[in-house]
Amino acid sequence: MKKYFSVAESEVEKPMNEDFRLHVHNDYEIYLFLKGDTKYIVEENVYSLDPGDIIIIRKNILHRAYHNSPAPYKRIVLNVDPEFFHQSGCAEYEKEFIYKSENSSDKIDSEIVHSSGIYDAFMRLKKYSEDFSRLESAIVKAIITEILYLINNVKSYSEADKSNPQLKELIKYLNLHFTEEITLDELEKKFFISKYHICHIFPKATGLTVHQYILRKRFAYAGELIKLGKSLAEAAALAGFNNYSSFYRAYIREYGTAPGKVKKHSH
Repeated sequence: MKKYFSVAESEVEKPMNEDFRLHVHNDYEIYLFLKGDTKYIVEENVYSLDPGDIIIIRKNILHRAYHNSPAPYKRIVLNVDPEFFHQSGCAEYEKEFIYKSENSSDKIDSEIVHSSGIYDAFMRLKKYSEDFSRLESAIVKAIITEILYLINNVKSYSEADKSNPQLKELIKYLNLHFTEEITLDELEKKFFISKYHICHIFPKATGLTVHQYILRKRFAYAGELIKLGKSLAEAAALAGFNNYSSFYRAYIREYGTAPGKVKKHSH
């Protein structure tokens, strides 16, 4: 039987940034920060975190936790398949995860998380699922639906940290044009930043090179196209790969497995 959600709590005594890579999901993620000296990167936005803050991560959006120091780190992550909303009769609660204006945010401040009841709902979810070990009961599904309802009623999101405006615009450009041929020379001319400087600041901000970032976006998009019924070859071409062979080789390098398995597993 297909699972339409998953939830897990994890704690790391000394988190290392190399263990927290920029990645994507084909579902929605609700990230509840509990402890640590951590900021969260969601594509071009960076958010400083306080205990109780929530980050909303939409489908196929590159994201990662970044640790300013190896202070003990703890969080709860709830992943929800888009089909959950329809299977549970709450399709109207999905809009907050689909629609995001250009100037809106991904972070719900801890004060709102507590005052809205979202934090209490997570704690009840933990209690009734026996520390997230038993997720099959009706009460668990009901509490997850409640969390989605409460998030949908949040009216105020927190702004991202102030960051390098050129870098922010560069990442926005990559998000819009990743299926096209993009070179460092082109980016240098467009954003008036030396390509050598780009190669320095981009990995520092994202943990990836520009090329790796584009590949991750292409793989995520190809996965979505395959779910919609496209063949591997069609998906590879539409995602921006010159041919299936280049897609195949890049996928093997990135994931260590053949791309045929994307039909059975999400990225």
